[in-house]
Amino acid sequence: MKKSRLSMAVLSAAAALSGLPAVNAAIIDEVEFHGYFRAGFFASKENDFKKADIGGQKEQLGRLGLESDNDGNFGFTTITNINDDQQLRIHIGVGDTEFDDLIGFVEMDGLTRSGTLWGGKRKLGEENYIFMTDFFYTDLEGIGTGIQDYEVGDGFIDLAYISSERNISLNESYEDFVSQAFASGTSVHAKLFELGFSDPAARALIESNQNNPMHTFHASYTLGALTVQGNYKYMPDNWDFTGKQWADTGYDATAIYHMLNFFGLDGNAFSYAIAQAGRGLGSGNLLGGTITDYGSLRPGSLTQGYHTGEWGDYNGDPYYLITHREEDALSARVLLWGGYTNSSGIGFFPSIQAQYNDEGTNSTAGADDGGYNYWVSVMMRNIFPVRDNFIIQTETGYYENTQNGGTWHQSKFTVAPTFVLSDGLSTAEIRFTATYLPLSWTTGDSTDPSVKLKDDIVFGIQADAYW
Repeated sequence: MKKSRLSMAVLSAAAALSGLPAVNAAIIDEVEFHGYFRAGFFASKENDFKKADIGGQKEQLGRLGLESDNDGNFGFTTITNINDDQQLRIHIGVGDTEFDDLIGFVEMDGLTRSGTLWGGKRKLGEENYIFMTDFFYTDLEGIGTGIQDYEVGDGFIDLAYISSERNISLNESYEDFVSQAFASGTSVHAKLFELGFSDPAARALIESNQNNPMHTFHASYTLGALTVQGNYKYMPDNWDFTGKQWADTGYDATAIYHMLNFFGLDGNAFSYAIAQAGRGLGSGNLLGGTITDYGSLRPGSLTQGYHTGEWGDYNGDPYYLITHREEDALSARVLLWGGYTNSSGIGFFPSIQAQYNDEGTNSTAGADDGGYNYWVSVMMRNIFPVRDNFIIQTETGYYENTQNGGTWHQSKFTVAPTFVLSDGLSTAEIRFTATYLPLSWTTGDSTDPSVKLKDDIVFGIQADAYW
């Protein structure tokens, strides 16, 4: 992302206006500003052109034409050169347009033989991302500390500790969600009595263990084009609403190989091959990640994510379900993606993704075998140049979910005439989209999964920018 720099004159003037000595402002050599936003309106033909909700799983089908949720984030970085060998960087920003989702951390150079020491609340590995699908295959966020880019031999090592916990539910803060779930008259309250928890102290103990922090210890090593990383996780008393204890430990590993060609095809190209595997708290939606809002919703295990239609508003909430992994649950994921632009300027950006989940034993149904599930997705975005600053984008996607023998699939096709202005680092687009969705979510009922989905065409106008 491009960084906007503010002059020392502006900083000194701001310091004078705020009553601070200008000499204190002068120690800040640079200030950077970066961010992202998207804003648009989408209408469903099947629903008489009323406002359309999200029509399909963008992380599997491709995001173009499906992002009816407006979003944004921004951040500032102050850079202070303490001396020739030491530099201090202070980062502060807001993610997902919510001011309670504050990102704030400091980076210090020159305190160790090499690398950068950091501490605070941040995201790690944001570059591990497929831009066509908005899929982060590693999703590490929380409060912690660590060191990055420490030289070891010909490579670089990263080490970190991160603490994470749930922040929200579908409709409110997670703290309020839990309090309401345990209130008299709810399905959760009734189930506890059915299970024999008539003692208020016993119910209070279960309620107090609904959002304990997950401790994650992270290590990563990069050598040339190859990065290998691993996470060990521990979460005390990982209980659900019935007092069942899910996994309290887990681990996962990720290997990322970056090629400066399209899987061997030279030219204006790049590609990535990623393999991941995890167990316990490193499986399912937690494969490669900590407890995050994004991780609760992204594709992972089919036993996680949205299940309010089948299991109710409390037991089916995706943020509640993110840590519900058996100790012996296993997951593996493979991703292949990249881009190639030919001599005519036509761009090809495909992605192939798949994840398999063995749900382990001691399932909620009391069976020895928790079953299995997997998903496979294939998508392609094409970019066709028309004239200066005007392109036509198309995107096609298909995915199939399988759970214990049953299958479900969805597909889409999007056309998006787009005006674009970019210098390679900062980019802004205005898109006009038309998306055909067989079996569109816009025609269903989230509270009743028995309602059959129908075809739909979703039209949209969207502005999208990053800098």
